[in-house]
This record gives sequence, C-alpha cells and structure tokens, in this order.
Amino acid sequence: MTTESSVSAYLARDSVNDMVRICDLSRVNTAPRQPRCGTLSGYLPCLSPAPPPEGLTMDSDHSIAVRNTYRYLRLAMIAVVLMLFLAVGIERLSSTGWQTSISAYYFTAVHAVFIAALCTIGACLIVYQGNTDTEEVVLNFSGFLAFVVAFVPTQREPLYGPGLPATYEVGMGIRNNVLALIITGVVVEIARIIINRNVDRRPLSPWAKRATLIGWAVIGVGILGYAAFPANFEAKGHTVAAVTMFVGIIAVIVLNALSAQSAQTGPSYVGSYKVIAGLMALLVLAIVLIRLTLPEFAHIVIWIEGVLILAFAAFWLVQTKELWDVVDRRDLAPNTTDPTGR
Repeated sequence: MTTESSVSAYLARDSVNDMVRICDLSRVNTAPRQPRCGTLSGYLPCLSPAPPPEGLTMDSDHSIAVRNTYRYLRLAMIAVVLMLFLAVGIERLSSTGWQTSISAYYFTAVHAVFIAALCTIGACLIVYQGNTDTEEVVLNFSGFLAFVVAFVPTQREPLYGPGLPATYEVGMGIRNNVLALIITGVVVEIARIIINRNVDRRPLSPWAKRATLIGWAVIGVGILGYAAFPANFEAKGHTVAAVTMFVGIIAVIVLNALSAQSAQTGPSYVGSYKVIAGLMALLVLAIVLIRLTLPEFAHIVIWIEGVLILAFAAFWLVQTKELWDVVDRRDLAPNTTDPTGR
C-alpha cells in the first residue's frame, strides 16, 4: 500500500470514529457544563449516558427522544381537552343557553373541534403503548371507540345559538365515515399481527387475552348493528360507544392502580388512580341513569360530562408525573412481575 493510500485510510477511519461519537444520540448527556471529548475537544460535550433517576437503572434504548414522545402523547390529550372546553365556552358567549351535553355541541359551531378532539384522543390512545399488554389492548379498543363517538353524533336537540342547518343529514355521513373506520381498523389490525409476529412473538398474558375477547365482542356487536340495524345504530350508537369507551378508560386506570403497587415510586400514586377511577365510574353511572330514568334532569348532564372529562385529563396528568423520568412503569420495577400482564 502506498504512503498516500495509508494516510487516506487512517483519516477515513478516524472520521468514522468521530461520526460514531457524534451520532450516538441515545447516549447524549444533556446536563450542563459537561467535560469535553478528546477527539473533537472544544466542540462537543462528552457523549456519556444520562444518569437515571436515583435508585433506577435505565437501558440505553430508552432515549430522551422516546421519553419525550410518551410525555407529549399524554400532555397532548390534556391539551385537546382544553381546546374542547374552550370551544364550548366560546360558543356559549354567542348563544342564549347551554346544550344538555357536550356531545350535543356536534351540531353547533363547535362541530369541527368536537370531531377533531375525539379523533385526536382516539389516535393517541391507540398509539400510546400501555405499561402492560393488557393495558395496551384496552387502550386500543377505547381509542377505536373514540372514533365511533366522533363519527356517530347524538340525537339533535334545539340549539341555543348558530349551528349546522336543520336539514343537515347525518345518516350519509355516519354510513360513509364508520365504513371507512371499519376498513381502516381491519387493515391496521392485520398490520399489527404481522408486525408482532416479526418483532414480539411472546403470547399475550391471560388478562390481555380476556380483554381482547371482550373488545372484539363489543366491536363485533357494533359492526353487526351498523350493517343490520342502521336506524338503531344511528340513534343509539353514540351513547353506547361513549359509555363503552369510558368503561375502557376506567379499566385502564384500574390497571394502572394495580400495576403501580409494585413499582418503586408507584405506591404513592395508587390512591390517586383509585380515586379517579371511582369518580369516573360514578359519573358514568349517573349519566346513564339520568338519560334512562330522569330525562327532566338532562340539563345537568353537561356538567357531569365536564367533570368526567376533567377526571380523564387528571389521570394522564398523574401518570405523566409518575412516569416523567422513564418510558413506562417497567423501568420503575425491572425485577418484578406485573400482576396485570406482561
């Protein structure tokens, strides 16, 4: 080998080593005033692993970018709830009264925000990876139902302000949107099965298997109603989907309460999860009872729904605080078996 080629090979190898140091972003320590690396001294901070929370160990795969993604998914749902509340409040300023439920604002100027908020929350619930496989299954089905709640409106009531024209036809929209949702759901489920076969071949835990069976039973009944009883689906689909969605979310919160008991910092959050789950269960029950047996009190449903949605946001706020420094609860209890799944 000539002297020139030897020098070129050495410089190329040294450049590769520098690039490895630069590109290993999962090991970047963002703490201030870092010592400098020798190879590119004076230009780059030393690329060493960020220290984990006290008493915890963290795998290098759990990068800052991954943790931030989880944080932003949780906080995004809180932000969407805020946007929906603001839209309803702004609508009230130009109307003469409150509608009987937040769902009734589908037919008002809040129409676009209402649909966008539910679709965003549904997407976040599906994308968000649960702490266990059981929580993941319930989140996925709850997210799917959020789309149904968005696409199938509640029954129209008299409006107190500007809104969609009285001649607005919801039936055609329901048939179009729900069919598109069903087809997309099937495609996504097939893709999920293929991906899991290649990436995660572990069988579902017993809890996750039960949750999957229940979820598919609910979805199956919904598809049957959509196909065979379109009038009933149009009239009752929104309420049934909304109640079932919140039951799923309550189940997720209960799973978090059970799972947090074995985590290092979790026990201090167990009580919060139990309170939120209990409150949401009581609120859902109150709404159902009022709708079925006490229609004269329908005007208070909007306030109950408001508290229910705030409790939903509170859950994500509490979980964000608990899991702020980690990706999921498995990082808080690496050597323990979660009772709710794997």
